[in-house]
Amino acid sequence: MKNWNGTLIFEPEFHQVIRIHNEKEEAFLDPISQAEHQSRQLKKWMAIHGFPDIPVEFSVVISSPSTIIKSPSNKTSKKVMHAHRLLTNLNSIKKLHSIERLNEKQIKKMNQTLLKKHVDHDIDVMKFIKVNPDVILTGVHCPKCGSLPMIYHWGKWRCTVCKTTSDTAHHQAVEDYFYLIKPSITNAEFRKFTHLTSVFSASRLLGQMNLHLGGEKKNRFYIKPS
Repeated sequence: MKNWNGTLIFEPEFHQVIRIHNEKEEAFLDPISQAEHQSRQLKKWMAIHGFPDIPVEFSVVISSPSTIIKSPSNKTSKKVMHAHRLLTNLNSIKKLHSIERLNEKQIKKMNQTLLKKHVDHDIDVMKFIKVNPDVILTGVHCPKCGSLPMIYHWGKWRCTVCKTTSDTAHHQAVEDYFYLIKPSITNAEFRKFTHLTSVFSASRLLGQMNLHLGGEKKNRFYIKPS
């Protein structure tokens, strides 16, 4: 599935796509090649886990109906389509493969195995988007107006702009830290990220979040739940 706008020119000889958009020309990796690679991976996975050799079909679907698709090859039109042609394509595939390859028991087993073997794709967001962590605006966001930072005073987070108070506004800050920085946080890191000064307040707030614990005493850290 590709959300590309403008004009797409598929060049099968060089296995690339040229996109022309807003008078700018860019080259991209051919999504047909990507889909072929994924289909080979799936067939290899099925063989490793003892499933029969079954056909694996793939298509490249362009989500925007206004995108213009061009190619010097007729083969491209069989694999690349706009989203509104997907159901028609699926019906054609269904007619092409009329022989039953998997029975109900095998399908159920494959379903269970796929779920069991699934692993979440955990990426370093900051490296992926090429942003230095030092540029992140730290602090606790106000849950009402979004202002930054809230001030922790007398057991509550207080917004200096709209005067909203909250007991749990730091929860979102910790979630942001886990996703943007790393999947664990220490008391010192929590205080620095939320602009909190008290070690004891930080320990109490983190302890109330039901996070997994690691380390002991001074080396204690809090882990993002799986």
